[in-house]
Amino acid sequence: MSESAIRAEIFNILSSVQGIGKVYDYDRWAADWSAFINLFKTVIAGKEHIRGFEIVRIAATAAYDDNAEETITHQYRIRGYMSLKDADATEKTFNNLIEEIRDKFRFNFSLNGKCEFAGPVSVDVIDVRTFGSVLCHYCELTLPVHELYTS
Repeated sequence: MSESAIRAEIFNILSSVQGIGKVYDYDRWAADWSAFINLFKTVIAGKEHIRGFEIVRIAATAAYDDNAEETITHQYRIRGYMSLKDADATEKTFNNLIEEIRDKFRFNFSLNGKCEFAGPVSVDVIDVRTFGSVLCHYCELTLPVHELYTS
């Protein structure tokens, strides 16, 4: 088990969600908003959309167990972006996508053998944000992952 293997598996699981858009296994940044938004442009059902997710480790705490094992708890933040179109009721589409992500991780307690224990996925933020002049749905999900080191 390693942080890089855990992150790669989170990426693989997210990428398997139908209609997820672009997925990045690191925090994306750009000097201006239009360049940032371009990172998440994709074509879904023949139409260009802003839709994507990025995986960021926001914390890693450690504790020793009684039998000389170390448990590391990684906290992964999964941020999502999707273009908003009121006439298409995209708020419902975005929430369905969030639930599909949660379903992919639900009961996958070892992230396909990459960790000791993972989950559940918490939805910390669902919001509407403006990136430059583009109105988007935005979410922050948190996935706790426990990694065990033995001597």
